[in-house]
Amino acid sequence: MIVRNPFLLKGYLDSDHFCDREKETAALIGAITNGRSVTLISLRRMGKTGLIHHAFSRLKQEYDCVYVDILPTSNLAEFATAFGKAVLNQLENPYEKSIKQLMGIFRKFTPNLVIDPMTGQPSFEINVKTDRESESTLEDIFNYLKKRKKKVVIAIDEFQQVAEYPEKRTEALLRSHVQMLNHVEFIFSGSQKHLLTQMFTQASRPFYQSTELLFMDRIDKVAYSTFVQRHFTKHQKRIKPNELETIFEWTRLHTFYVQLFCHKLFMQPEKEMAPEVLLRTIHDILAENETYYYGYKNLLTEQQWNLLKAIAHEKSISKINQKNFLNKYDLSASSVQRSIKALEERELIVQEPEGYRVYDVFFGLWMSIRF
Repeated sequence: MIVRNPFLLKGYLDSDHFCDREKETAALIGAITNGRSVTLISLRRMGKTGLIHHAFSRLKQEYDCVYVDILPTSNLAEFATAFGKAVLNQLENPYEKSIKQLMGIFRKFTPNLVIDPMTGQPSFEINVKTDRESESTLEDIFNYLKKRKKKVVIAIDEFQQVAEYPEKRTEALLRSHVQMLNHVEFIFSGSQKHLLTQMFTQASRPFYQSTELLFMDRIDKVAYSTFVQRHFTKHQKRIKPNELETIFEWTRLHTFYVQLFCHKLFMQPEKEMAPEVLLRTIHDILAENETYYYGYKNLLTEQQWNLLKAIAHEKSISKINQKNFLNKYDLSASSVQRSIKALEERELIVQEPEGYRVYDVFFGLWMSIRF
C-alpha cells in the first residue's frame, strides 16, 4: 500500500494537511464576506498560496473562486492573457460552453478551445499581443465578471509585478475596472513587502486604501509541533519534543523549509526519529542542492559572496556596519553597502525585525557549514 506523504510541498489538499493559520484564515474570510478586498503580504515560501486555497475551500459554496499567479508576466499583454485564461477556465466549463456561446459574451476577443496533449482535457486559450488588445480583453473580462450572478473572489498572486510593467498606467487601469465590480472581491498577494505596501498605502497610488492589509508571519511553534507530531503518530512514527526543536531551529520556522524537512524525514525507514536520523535527513537535503548552491558563487562578486557568508555564519545580523562585525569577517563598510543592495535585489538576503539573514534557509545553513 502506497502511503501519501502528509507533508505537502506544493498545492493544497484539504484542511487535515494544512497547518494552523486559523487567525489568518478567519481574517481573510471575514474581509471577503463583508465586502472587503485584501492585500496579503508575506515572505516567499511562507504559505500564501496554501492559505488562499484553504480560504477558498471555506468560501466555495457561496463564491466562485479564481486563482492566478502573475509572477511570470512582464507586461500588460501577458497579464491580460494570464488573467483572462484563469477567469475563463476556472469559471466556465469547456464541456458546457462552446466558443459560439462565448462569442455572445465577449465582444472584443474570442477565446480558442484547445486540447491539452498530455491530459486530453479541453481548456480555453487566450493570446493577447498588443496594448490595444490588452485593454479591450480586460474590458470584456471585467464586464463579464460584472454580469455574473454568483459572487466571485479572485486571488492575484505576486501582484507587485504590475508595478514593474513598462505600461505605467496599469495600476490605474486595473483600479478603474476593479472599483466597478459589486459582487467581486480580490486578494492581492505578494512577497515583496516594500513594493506592495507602497501600492496600497501611498496616497498617490490608484489602489490607495482600497483593501485590508494582512501580513502573514511564521506559524506558531506549538501549533506546528502538534501538526507534525500528529502526522508522524498517525503513521506509527515517533518524534520527541527535542527533535522538533532541532527541526524548527534548522528551518527557522519558515513554512516551506519545515515542510521540506518533515517531508524528507517522513521518508526515512526508521520508526523513531532519533537525532542521527535528523542529521542524515539534513545532510541529504543539503547534498541534493549543493550544485545549485555552488552556482550562486559564480553569480556574485567576491565582496558579495564574502558578505553572504558572514551573514550565514551570524544567522542574522541587525547592525550590518557595526565595527565588530566588519572586523570579524574582514569586510569594509563601503563594500558592504554596495553588496547589501545587490544581494537584496537578487533576493539572496532579506531584512527582518531581528536583522538581515540569508533568504533561502537551507542555503544559509549550507554556507555556515561549508565555509
